[in-house]
Amino acid sequence: MTETLRSFIAGVVGAAMITAVALTVTPEGRVKRIVAAACGFLTLLAILRPVKAFDYGSLGESLARLRADAGKFSAPLDAANENLARGIIEEKYAAYILDKGIARGMADLEAAVTVRLGDDGRWYPASARLTSSADAQKKDALTHDIETELGIPSGEIAWTE
Repeated sequence: MTETLRSFIAGVVGAAMITAVALTVTPEGRVKRIVAAACGFLTLLAILRPVKAFDYGSLGESLARLRADAGKFSAPLDAANENLARGIIEEKYAAYILDKGIARGMADLEAAVTVRLGDDGRWYPASARLTSSADAQKKDALTHDIETELGIPSGEIAWTE
């Protein structure tokens, strides 16, 4: 590809130099107009020659290879981005549960939420691990809130003291 570009530039520069020399040494008049037309034709050929000789098949192969290479480089970044998004969403759900627990008088509440990827490509809460020394009534009320508002089944909500 670089050799083709170098050849193109050399051809155009060569045609420009020949044109400059020919127009400089040609006397004014009808002959100069003919030489100018011939030089213009020569320059046009130098510009269009690479277009005619261009191998479009190898261009397609090169583009396909570049796309495959780009996919290889971006795959780890996509995975890291997905893990980061998952962690942020888990923290937001845990913060929501902590706010609900504080509203119910559970000052010592700790929460950890695990999410799963849905069929639509979104993260949904799947389970929660909660720690508190609150009484059973407050725990049951918060479990109900989590079940109804976040959609986590009560069987997936684990309490520890």
